[in-house]
Amino acid sequence: MEYVTEKWGGRPHKSGHVHLLGEDEHGVWLWGPSGRTIWRGQEPIFTTEQDALILIVDGAWWSAGWWEDHPDVALYVDVGTPPARTPDRLTSVDLDLDVARFCDGRVEILDRDEFELHQVELAYPSEIVAAAERAAAEVLSLVTRNAAPFDGIAASRWFEHARAAELPPLDG
Repeated sequence: MEYVTEKWGGRPHKSGHVHLLGEDEHGVWLWGPSGRTIWRGQEPIFTTEQDALILIVDGAWWSAGWWEDHPDVALYVDVGTPPARTPDRLTSVDLDLDVARFCDGRVEILDRDEFELHQVELAYPSEIVAAAERAAAEVLSLVTRNAAPFDGIAASRWFEHARAAELPPLDG
């Protein structure tokens, strides 16, 4: 399955292939094993160094990611439009704001400067700005309180499931 994030107006941002692990009460879980290529349009931009677990929730203005053994980040939540889903692709628009829980326990909203710049440069509609700000504030509160699914309990189960499944590497 291809997981794609665009910038407003259909501009390419990032894409890569992931395995669809399954679904639970929290949403759809995706697995991106280390060594896969992340693309911007037709250009490769980097090769992943950690296994990644991604949670997509229908209708949510965010997606959550956990990277196994990342040296700095324990949880990274991208704020973006709710995903459009086809059988082989998930697509959303990245709206710049991110919420991160660092390994030292800090929780912060990141990239506010990029969000403010893109409101002008990419002409975000006011309702998109408001939705992104609401989502970032809500996620910040949930992550700070260590509320599910951001507490990592379900993520740990899905990490175990992915490792036990012995999924093939992804080269796309």
